[in-house]
Amino acid sequence: MEKEKTKDWLFIAFRIISILIIIVCLICLYIWHKQNTANGSIQEELNSYAKVVEDINKNNSEEEDNSEDEVNQEQVNVLSVDFASLKEKNPDTVAWVKVDNTNIDFPVVKSSNNNYYLKRNFNKESNGAGWIYADYRDSFDELSQNTVIYGHNRRNGTMFSNLTFLLDNNWFADENNKRFYFSTESSNYVAEIFSVYSMKASSVGTVTDFPDNEQFESFINSVKNMSNYDFGVDVSAADRVITLCTCGNNTKYRILVHAKLVEK
Repeated sequence: MEKEKTKDWLFIAFRIISILIIIVCLICLYIWHKQNTANGSIQEELNSYAKVVEDINKNNSEEEDNSEDEVNQEQVNVLSVDFASLKEKNPDTVAWVKVDNTNIDFPVVKSSNNNYYLKRNFNKESNGAGWIYADYRDSFDELSQNTVIYGHNRRNGTMFSNLTFLLDNNWFADENNKRFYFSTESSNYVAEIFSVYSMKASSVGTVTDFPDNEQFESFINSVKNMSNYDFGVDVSAADRVITLCTCGNNTKYRILVHAKLVEK
């Protein structure tokens, strides 16, 4: 009799614990969905502040005398960003990054540390999805040698999760996928990708500026050698580099994309 009562209590306790676990899971799922929805709405609203436009890139002709009238004109696509309006919404806005054929199309913010926007969105509201943010050591008055930008890899495909597409070599069969847009308040850039790979998080060491050109070139050569794909892009210490970083499918790995910034 006592054994049966004990079994009944164990069964009741198991059911109660199971129900509590289900409730907790449902609450977490609701919060996760709510946070993703909130960030999606913010991104949709902010997308009106940036668009790709055609511009004329003028370069002095090498074959002709360098007079004002003798220039080569090249039609290029650049990002046109209303930074004034963005900074009214959030003064921490420093740039915009857009990767074609993905949903990566975000204003970039920067704080005094790398934790603030890890769990806050563009409106500075608490949000586990965070936002796309620049390393606190990045300089935007005059770009750092290596501008580092971070974003979460969300399971619903938002934030920087689409960077996983770049790990597939077939992605680069489309030449347009070998570059992306990056804009600051003072300049527009096309970022020419020269390295894509994943590595253990414990091995990632992000550096924005180097003690000398030799160490910067060593960094460039090192990440080139780690790339899953040979882009054939020439990069030297005279160039400026941008690095996009996100988690892999688990927190043990990081996906890194390195590109040379070409001002337009």
